[in-house]
Amino acid sequence: MMRPPLGLGLMCKPPRPGFSKTRLADSIGADAAARLSRAFLKDSARAVQDAAAKAGIHFQAFFRPANASRDIAAILGQHWPLVFADAGDLGATMIEALGACLDRCPAGGLIMGADVPLMSGDIIAEAATRLRLSDPNSVVIVPSADGGYCLLGVRSHAAAAVLCAPMEWSTPRVLEETMRRAYAANLKVQLLSVQRDIDERADLDWLRKQPDLLAGAAPHTRAALGELEELLFL
Repeated sequence: MMRPPLGLGLMCKPPRPGFSKTRLADSIGADAAARLSRAFLKDSARAVQDAAAKAGIHFQAFFRPANASRDIAAILGQHWPLVFADAGDLGATMIEALGACLDRCPAGGLIMGADVPLMSGDIIAEAATRLRLSDPNSVVIVPSADGGYCLLGVRSHAAAAVLCAPMEWSTPRVLEETMRRAYAANLKVQLLSVQRDIDERADLDWLRKQPDLLAGAAPHTRAALGELEELLFL
């Protein structure tokens, strides 16, 4: 029996100085932050493609701003469908992206950020598999160490609307509020292992010491860190 495909959207912005990873740029400079952002995006896309082969995922990239399509296409390559998505508010944009994934793949839709370079294809595939095997009221979340999350999977448009309704984003309370909303709506939450997105200098210092990175994970990020070693760490 063929398993129903799931849709996954990679949420991304072009790695432009002054536009991408602005919190990180405050401590390392806009050019270095943009170079790392590009590497994070490439490694995130690589992990998604790995997961797609393992878990029956149809992937696409949701990008903003509208003039970024060439930048994103040049990084991701011809295998990535690109969709402009910017509903103004972050939550509204996430609802839009999840809705597009569900319209394409009614069995389930997932979105993930492009700044978690050590999130492997195995973790993404596990999230997809759990979502596919769950009941229609289930939600899959990969939490992030900063109190938010870096991947969200739902089975319905209604769940997306509940979980991504307006809130104060980019705070340590995002996951807590999301869980509260899920339980209030009788949604069943499955939490996977905590990952770490790279937003600030402390995250970068953590990243460069990780055994997985040293062992060969996230090759584009590892290369970018090597190129920036003298500038950032010496």
